[in-house]
Amino acid sequence: MERVKEQQARERMCWEAEQHVPFDIDSVELDFQVLDPDGDGLDMNVLLVAAKQELVEAKQALLIEAGTSPTIIDVEAFALHNGFEANYPDAKYGNIALLNIGNEATNLNILHDGVPILTRDLAVGTRRMREDLQREHGLGAEEAEDFLRGYDLHPMIEGVVALRGEEIAIGMERAVTFLASSQRNFGALRAVYACGGGSRVPGLMPWLSGRLRIPVQPANALARIAVRDGALEFLATDEVAPLLMLPVGLALRAAA
Repeated sequence: MERVKEQQARERMCWEAEQHVPFDIDSVELDFQVLDPDGDGLDMNVLLVAAKQELVEAKQALLIEAGTSPTIIDVEAFALHNGFEANYPDAKYGNIALLNIGNEATNLNILHDGVPILTRDLAVGTRRMREDLQREHGLGAEEAEDFLRGYDLHPMIEGVVALRGEEIAIGMERAVTFLASSQRNFGALRAVYACGGGSRVPGLMPWLSGRLRIPVQPANALARIAVRDGALEFLATDEVAPLLMLPVGLALRAAA
């Protein structure tokens, strides 16, 4: 947008947001950040974030009910980036992808030299894998979950891994194709780092690595984070660490 002072930008942001947000502007929460505040050009780059008020209020209500007072609400892709940056400072160069494979969706964040350049949510997660197992093999929900949380790739889940892995791979390829067409200097992905509960599904990361023909490796949210003695006393760190990238990234934030 046209370079103006922050107060003027704040006053104009609702109008600017209407050009980009596909919802009634009165039904969303807005925030923004000027990315080049010291620039001297006629225009400035602005990061705009919008979230439906009902979604924000639902999360706030949950936290308040739990007896806490929310200070910051962040975008999942940004929290994912913050957690990764703190734990993998040497992995910033080139183009890499971060995958947070959750229950309902997979967050995709593509970085160029450590800077997020594209974020997307893919409508595939472990819930669909669990439902596939239940439908195809007549399993109960707990039985299907046990297979997904196991340590070995059971023949029963090979088809599910391939089916849902293909959806993730296609989503990533479409994102890369978009970047390649819109940014002249964008090259191939160098590596993929995966976290979230879905990253522990047996065989999924090797399958994605073979399908995408690039390394796909687990992202450890505790690789460089000090943990208080006894905090994980009754938990297996290797099992818990992939689940913590988002909360660790959020905890690293500070109020503006």
